[in-house]
Amino acid sequence: MADSASVLTDRISSKNATVCIIGLGYVGVPLAVASAQAGFNVLGVDVDGSKVEQINRGVCYVEDKYSEELLPSLVSAGKIKAYAKLSEAVPQSDIVIVCVPTPLKKDGDPDLSFLKSVAKSLASQLTHYKLIVIESTSYPGTTQEVFQPLLERGGKTAGKDFALVYSPERIDYGNASFGVRSIPKVVGGVDEDSTRLGSAFYSTILKAKVVAVSGPSVAEATKMLENVFRYVNIALVNELAVLHETIGVDFVEAIDAAATKPFGFMAHYPGPGVGGHCIPKDPFYLVYKAKKAGFPLRMVSSAKMLNNAMPRHTVERLLKSMRKARKNPRRVKLALWGLAYKGGVKDTRRSPSVDLLKIFQRSGVKVVAYDPLVETFKVGSVQYTSPVSILESVKGADAIVIATNHAMFREVDLSEVKAQMNPDPILFDTRNLRSRKECEEAGFTYLATGRP
Repeated sequence: MADSASVLTDRISSKNATVCIIGLGYVGVPLAVASAQAGFNVLGVDVDGSKVEQINRGVCYVEDKYSEELLPSLVSAGKIKAYAKLSEAVPQSDIVIVCVPTPLKKDGDPDLSFLKSVAKSLASQLTHYKLIVIESTSYPGTTQEVFQPLLERGGKTAGKDFALVYSPERIDYGNASFGVRSIPKVVGGVDEDSTRLGSAFYSTILKAKVVAVSGPSVAEATKMLENVFRYVNIALVNELAVLHETIGVDFVEAIDAAATKPFGFMAHYPGPGVGGHCIPKDPFYLVYKAKKAGFPLRMVSSAKMLNNAMPRHTVERLLKSMRKARKNPRRVKLALWGLAYKGGVKDTRRSPSVDLLKIFQRSGVKVVAYDPLVETFKVGSVQYTSPVSILESVKGADAIVIATNHAMFREVDLSEVKAQMNPDPILFDTRNLRSRKECEEAGFTYLATGRP
């Protein structure tokens, strides 16, 4: 091991290394808290001044119970401090972790502008041997083909003047059962020292195991595989759900039964679409890389078509049920329960509710949108404001669509809900939170994704 790498190893072991985290979002904040809790001094950087100000006041703005509990005391103890400029934090840091967004452009191609900007800025600030870690999601080759050349423009060489590692973030936003410290970490460096240093750091701050792989591209491919796997399997069950609705078979019951097999099967469930910050986006980073290699990913393209069709299918099935009940869709009132992309969070990024609302708008259906965690929500030119209560949301309504699996929607008394609505209401449960029996006993016409 080179002398400089050996010195940094000692600093990590003694927790005397200073950690800089670039990007204080849903990945960066928990990572900052975990690093500080382990004993490191942490300097956070974000271009959003309001985030910097809130962090320095000990205010946690991400939905992460672990961070909410520990951030205030760690800030008060001086273990975490945030800045708006890289130059205020990077030079004195020994470990720099990049957690900036990697979105898609309007044409669907990867947008690496944030990652590239950070690399260009870091190039002139590698004042001493540092460990540079990328956690931002991207396609195989990004670290060594895009990020590393930009870092080396400052005259430093990866593996010699600094260590370079890719270690994909695996945060499941809002999941209290699997926080940042309990999720195994994959680490792939550009050389043995880089991998060793990355593994040593994460082993220090995490309870979970650290998995070292042969290089950054393998680590990048790991993240791609995880989310492509989810995306195509969701598409599979979405397509099969529509089929089984058509042939009159309860497909959700079939999934539950299949899940009793102790090997060779992993349950995925259908819904109104695919939402969130990772699953709808990440597969198309690999699609881009595959296209560049002359190898089109036909399965991912097919999955996109199937997943994108679910909001339209949901609306069409509901409108068909309304017409069957002699309800004019343009004269009814609909309560849409759920604006967040998943239960227990207020995050609306790429939520299927966006597409549902757009289609309802075009269909002329009057919608009252309710989410216990989201006060206001704008789709197109229409601003939706959640009523003060769930019962208020259904007053005078003819139908309910459950679009998000919030616990409240599973627990609310359907008889009380029914009492607020117009006669012969419809309940369409796209998340399969309520049973046919309890809905029909409460007086609803029952619809559910994947059920006839």
